[in-house]
Amino acid sequence: MAPSRRSAGLALAGLALGVAGVAGYFVVVTHFGAALPDVRNRAVPDWLAVAVGLVCSLLAVRRATPGRRALAVGLLSVNALLAGAFAFVLYDFSAVPAAPGPSVGAPAPDFALRDETGSTRTLADFRGGPLLLVFYRGHW
Repeated sequence: MAPSRRSAGLALAGLALGVAGVAGYFVVVTHFGAALPDVRNRAVPDWLAVAVGLVCSLLAVRRATPGRRALAVGLLSVNALLAGAFAFVLYDFSAVPAAPGPSVGAPAPDFALRDETGSTRTLADFRGGPLLLVFYRGHW
């Protein structure tokens, strides 16, 4: 097989690995995110696939003959842009901004909510006794 064909195949394989890493992350988070909450914040297997894909693309550029590097460079560029977009979506776009809140041990401000019977209850209704408040952020 000619070196230019091998480098094009390697560049395509690198791009395929990058796409598989990114797409795999969203498939796993969408289908198994509730059962595997750590997957959303720690995309290590997906980043490994993206990194191996980038390495393959770099090797393809290196192995391509000087007159035949355009395809390998183009596929490397697409792969790098995909990795950058993945990083942006994972770490910047979906980042929840820090919100100020009460310090640990500070009394909670009074609020009112409905209980399971539909009656309105306030936090003041429970003053003087032990109370455990649990707030669920939810999963998305």
